[in-house]
Amino acid sequence: MGSIISLSIVILSIGMIATVFAQQTSLDLTTPTVTDLYGGDKKGTLDLNVQNNTLIATATMNEPPADSQVYEGWFEDKGDASGYSLSVGKFNENNTLTVNQTMVNPYTYTVFYVTAEPLDDPDPKPADVVVAAKLPMPFGQ
Repeated sequence: MGSIISLSIVILSIGMIATVFAQQTSLDLTTPTVTDLYGGDKKGTLDLNVQNNTLIATATMNEPPADSQVYEGWFEDKGDASGYSLSVGKFNENNTLTVNQTMVNPYTYTVFYVTAEPLDDPDPKPADVVVAAKLPMPFGQ
């Protein structure tokens, strides 16, 4: 009987996670601080929505990148996770990045960040972080 109650609680919890992210969440994109990737001055926004493992996000920067550079958006699982950085593309000429991607598990990521990359950059690794946002629960699982 106890395992049936536990299973019901797990099913209800999963349903609540899906319900929470069926609505859009808006996060500030902030500059790095001395100790973290985010928490400084607000320089943009990230609107985020996940439904049935499809992640829909729009990131907007308030200022354009420096000459001969482009902004690139990344999701990363930081901390005790793998530290893998997933590039989700470069920002357009309006300083906006739109992502619509079905993922196996979008909740593994803990942070979204933006880098300023050289135009036609051949290096696939991220450059220095310009702004970032910590992703709220249920991300980071």
